Amino acid sequence: MIYFTLQNTLLVSLILVGVGLYGLLTRRNLVMVMLCVEIMLNGVNLTLVAFNYFLWNGTEAGHFLYMLSIGIAAVEAAVGLSLLILIFKNYGKITTQEIARLGEKR
Repeated sequence: MIYFTLQNTLLVSLILVGVGLYGLLTRRNLVMVMLCVEIMLNGVNLTLVAFNYFLWNGTEAGHFLYMLSIGIAAVEAAVGLSLLILIFKNYGKITTQEIARLGEKR
């Protein structure tokens, strides 16, 4: 358990958020963009769990924040996937260019 410290868990969380941010900025496929957002949310969840364990001594506050974050991620995934399905039905492909063209008149 010597490797399970607050600094190490925050470092892993920072790596997860960094990988998610890199994917968010470089990917064109919207499904991959949503996966990168989920990776970033998992990094935030890991931070909440680490703070709960090390600083808040396992109180319910950390658990509530973690469950709230999981709920937000689930709602984001449901709404995002429904939007992706509608974009695919209208355009036949799912890229960031299709999102940029949504406001244009045909």
